[in-house]
Amino acid sequence: MYRQTGNGKRCRLYCLGWILIFILICGGAQSATLYEQSRQKLESRLAGVQEEPYTFVVMGDSRDNDEVFIKCLLAAARYHPLFILHTGDAVSTGSEKQFRHFLAILQQTLPDMPVFVAAGNHELTNGDKSDKGKALFQQLIGPLDYVLDLPGINSRFIVLDNSGYSLASSQIDYLKTQLSMEHSLKFVLMHIPPQTLKWIDSHTFTKGADVFLQTLSGRNVAGVFYGHYHLYDEAMLDGTRHIITGGAGAPLTRLYFGDPSYHFVVVTLSGGKVTTEKVLVSE
Repeated sequence: MYRQTGNGKRCRLYCLGWILIFILICGGAQSATLYEQSRQKLESRLAGVQEEPYTFVVMGDSRDNDEVFIKCLLAAARYHPLFILHTGDAVSTGSEKQFRHFLAILQQTLPDMPVFVAAGNHELTNGDKSDKGKALFQQLIGPLDYVLDLPGINSRFIVLDNSGYSLASSQIDYLKTQLSMEHSLKFVLMHIPPQTLKWIDSHTFTKGADVFLQTLSGRNVAGVFYGHYHLYDEAMLDGTRHIITGGAGAPLTRLYFGDPSYHFVVVTLSGGKVTTEKVLVSE
């Protein structure tokens, strides 16, 4: 009869250990989302920043035109932003292939840049209006509603998911809570703009829009950013500046309002004040 020696047992355990390591490396362990990776990158960037001004970039609706999107990313990098906010619709449909293509562009173009994305209606449809796109977004990109706190520069960024053309009462309560915290500068980011006297269109959101705007009033919000419309526009509503920036690649929209141009927005924070600059990008 064959008897297994001690050396044979050790060899088998050694081989099994390497097999488990190989499985983990090749997919047994889920990789971090873009959000998680970006938080780590941002912490490193903030550690090296000591003096004002501080800069970040906002862009959105980059789907269907990699060439323009890459131009926007490269041009944005020249402003040395701490991070980039994306207002959504980074992909045409919420498939794994398209999400990974978006992530590959970021990795190949600006591998060290933190990028934070708001959920757009195209990300979450998955082509068949199922919830699969929403699940993939959370698995690969990040959470749907979240807060990005930057105490070193006294700023808070609140990101909400209104990709279904609405804001739920629970999201409004979440917004109220986050706006009540003591931060000198507060920003809000979501994909779809609310319907207003200026933005009267079927592509705005109405469910929860009035209470959303009321919640912002008097809360010292430094700026609200949207995408969805493939153009640039802005409006002052009850003392709060609202900006639509959806010109990072998707087919431009020509409407009765706004500038249908490829662009992104550079935001500069200095001395407690906020300035913005629309930067045009050639097609």
